[in-house]
Amino acid sequence: MKRHVFSYPKDGSHKQWIRPRLVILLSTGDLSQVAGSVAKDLYHPIGRDVIACVLVEEPKRDEFIKKLQHSLQLMDERLHTHPNYLRSVETIKRLNCSTIHIEDIAEAGTKKQCHNITPGSPIVVLDFPQYYFGDYPPGIITLNSFRNISDAVKLCKRESLKFDTASVWSSKLAECFELVSRLDMPSHFAFNCMNAPFVSLAQYTHTNGMVLIVQNIRYEILAVNGKIKIVAFLIK
Repeated sequence: MKRHVFSYPKDGSHKQWIRPRLVILLSTGDLSQVAGSVAKDLYHPIGRDVIACVLVEEPKRDEFIKKLQHSLQLMDERLHTHPNYLRSVETIKRLNCSTIHIEDIAEAGTKKQCHNITPGSPIVVLDFPQYYFGDYPPGIITLNSFRNISDAVKLCKRESLKFDTASVWSSKLAECFELVSRLDMPSHFAFNCMNAPFVSLAQYTHTNGMVLIVQNIRYEILAVNGKIKIVAFLIK
């Protein structure tokens, strides 16, 4: 294995989670946008601000998996032999996890195996939490389904990750705000958008009730259960 792979990325974000993100897709959310954004993140799933976990409401699960499967492309070639990714592949095989991946057709045609994963394929692990794959970015994303808001909250709390941002997708703002009120973390929530920047808002984390508009994003700073949370909306 090439020596440089062990030190990539150079900022050390392969050694520890740095601002991991959570995605929650409810039944009225935009499935196509979420699937496209997750597939884009899977091109380089090791680093800062990467999606770690996706939660999908059960009525959307099968359609979402199908859409995501069709959107996959091989990862950045620098990750094909990354030790974090290779350890995850071995864990997947050992635990016999169900996954979404690019199928190795040649291998599948010669061997009857459960995981004919094309080398360098992005991987989404189904029905497992992230902590099975270590306390650093493992080069894979996990996907779990939930029946209702309470179920989604339990799945979030099961994770040991300190999420920086939750991207919540629903046409019903009441559902989005219910998640804000019921989740202790993260402190940043993006409604129906994926990459709203929050870093520049650190100076406002002690200001309740403030509304800011930066470019085409509206930010609301709210005190929820004694904690300051920032909610972002796209302005169309």
